[in-house]
Amino acid sequence: QLGSNLYDNGSKVVMGTYTNSVSNPGLRWERTQSINAGLDIGLFKDRIDMSVDYYDMTTTDLLMNRQLPEITGYSSITANLGELGNHGFEMTLNTVNVKESKFNWRSSLVFSFNRNKIKKLFGDIGTYTLSGKEITGEVPDYSNGWFPGQAIDVVWNYKTTGIWQLNEAAEAAVYKQKPGDVKALDVDGSGNYTSTGDKMFIGYERPRYRLGLKNEFDFLTNFTASIFIRADLGQIGRDPYITENTSMFDRLNTFQRPYWTPTNNNSEWPALGALYNAFGGGIAIYKPASFVRIQDVSLAYSLPAALSKRIKINNMRIFASVRNLCVFTKWPGYDPESGNTPMPKTYTLGINLSL
Repeated sequence: QLGSNLYDNGSKVVMGTYTNSVSNPGLRWERTQSINAGLDIGLFKDRIDMSVDYYDMTTTDLLMNRQLPEITGYSSITANLGELGNHGFEMTLNTVNVKESKFNWRSSLVFSFNRNKIKKLFGDIGTYTLSGKEITGEVPDYSNGWFPGQAIDVVWNYKTTGIWQLNEAAEAAVYKQKPGDVKALDVDGSGNYTSTGDKMFIGYERPRYRLGLKNEFDFLTNFTASIFIRADLGQIGRDPYITENTSMFDRLNTFQRPYWTPTNNNSEWPALGALYNAFGGGIAIYKPASFVRIQDVSLAYSLPAALSKRIKINNMRIFASVRNLCVFTKWPGYDPESGNTPMPKTYTLGINLSL
């Protein structure tokens, strides 16, 4: 695949072309085998309606972008990942909680989870060190973070345990660090941080569980209201701001953060100019990214039919709604779902009119 670039040759701007991706003649289509089982239940004249599904599937030759060494001149290549297993459960529960002449209340609950595991990678067998242990078997793809027997979204990194404090200066020096630097678990007890010896599986980037709950109400004859709450639970996300080092703090807006100082001995935010070269293979800081979000809230009023007829219209509906009302989370950034991009709160007020 070709890319293009504009440059000035000294007299005019010209366009150059270059190859920006490498071909893979051995690329194959994905193939998936799956087993599904489902059950639908209706009770009490369908006031309770439930649907459950279980699936188990295996995908071979999964199409993935595999990172390449920089010496090749390319960042990645599309390749087939050996074999990936997926199994999960999905449930939908609809209920009619109250059904009266002037008040109705309906609920809908959706719950799901998915678990995946890399069964095979590329077939390379050998002896390797992982989390301080020597293992014989199929060799992981360290650069892409793919490990046989683990989930494809598993996070393999150093487990941070806080910030080196002033009274730990001597111990920090053993790891070529100083007070104010990030402290991590030394898994193999070697006195230094190595990627194969001290990195470990610390969580998952994708939600372990997903839930959604919607409640709808009809009341006072002409009013309707609804509220939708959803949650993604169990995942962690990378927080780039904790390890951010920049010389442009005086030239751009940024978060006000409680960075470590000799008089502000916090255990979460390292000092400005903290050292990270002590961590073999680099380090990333991950934080809990679970959240519960009040996604949608709405209220509407429909003009009575008799009044609509009197003013010579077919019908009229006045409504107001709020999207992304609030989110409950421990994520330190803007929003756990968008990462570090603000999620807008939207207010809507409108009228539907039919003449």
